[in-house]
Amino acid sequence: YLIPALASGRKVIVSTGTKGLQEQLYFKDLAFLHDILPWRFTATYMKGRANYLCLRRWGLYRTQPSLPETVSSLITTIEAWAEKTERGDRAEIVELPDESPLWDDINAKGEHCLGSKCPTYKECFVTKARQDAAAADLVVVNHHLFFADLMVKDAYGAILPPAQAVIFDEAHLIEDIATDYFGIHFSNYRVE
Repeated sequence: YLIPALASGRKVIVSTGTKGLQEQLYFKDLAFLHDILPWRFTATYMKGRANYLCLRRWGLYRTQPSLPETVSSLITTIEAWAEKTERGDRAEIVELPDESPLWDDINAKGEHCLGSKCPTYKECFVTKARQDAAAADLVVVNHHLFFADLMVKDAYGAILPPAQAVIFDEAHLIEDIATDYFGIHFSNYRVE
């Protein structure tokens, strides 16, 4: 489906069920197609805000007078990575365990975002990801981000750029994810 999508000349969003497939499409499949197709195209990927490093929060965190000993080795790793990363994607740091509480203190979650008032707004990885997505011919996202965009689009503005076509890979997961975003939950406790 990538070749017809790219050949269509339309802005296309490809939504996957997992981050793993999202990364495979972007880093392997699209990279391969970029090398073999006779025409040029641009592609990028986007993940939810919590997957990106917040430069402002990182700056505040690392200048704390005392840091927990459990994260001291990770600080050096993240510092070296933060200086060279172009995307700020947490998946690039293989040494950072998934369960590390450190990432919660330095990621770009929305409730901590200052938006355009942030002193690091121009360098912000979320801002760059949105700019890249707006300029790309094809954007690879996951279903969670796609439905989060649909949920907030009218009230708070869009997360994803407008597209002329959407392709759902791993569509068997859509029903549960869409229900999580647009469904109503009932329980005995809530009814009471």
